[in-house]
Amino acid sequence: MTTGLEDVASEAAVTLRRFKLFRGLSSADCDTVIDTMRYRSVRSGEKLFLQGETGDTMLVVIDGILRVEVTDLDGNNATVGKVEAGEIVGEMAVVDPAPRSTSVVAATDCTLYELSRADLMALRRLAPSASAAIVGGVINDITRRLRNVNKRIDGELNPTAATRKQAMKISLTGSPQDESTGRFFGRIWDRMKGQ
Repeated sequence: MTTGLEDVASEAAVTLRRFKLFRGLSSADCDTVIDTMRYRSVRSGEKLFLQGETGDTMLVVIDGILRVEVTDLDGNNATVGKVEAGEIVGEMAVVDPAPRSTSVVAATDCTLYELSRADLMALRRLAPSASAAIVGGVINDITRRLRNVNKRIDGELNPTAATRKQAMKISLTGSPQDESTGRFFGRIWDRMKGQ
């Protein structure tokens, strides 16, 4: 007979494979990752990360919604995003344990799995391919965010050029929102962006 926690872990392993970061893991590696992570059930309003504090963990949201907040120099809080089931937050901390850039608060009751930097190091011994996949996924995510920030900076510094680029993209792909249509001109556009 299985315990409730074993059922939750089994469900989490299935759910975990749906996350982009864990999608390529074998069943055995996925089970090892789940066994390494810490299960957390948190209540609405609980603070999980505080801006400015050094962090070394990431959270995998199995169920619920987290709110991402930033506090300015005057102490004013602003909600800048949300993290829902199927998403991950804090992943930079398992690669670079630097001060957190935002605070994260449970907006609803949540079911989470937590992976620390030490856990990731243990995975290097227990499941090297899983560890490599996680680190690779984190690096890809950081790279994607950096590209988005660069685009925003470019748009702020040179709004006319950004408007022209967007118009060219629409003329090539036919859609301002759908960058992954797989169309010939969409692929050309992606190659042009990479230069």
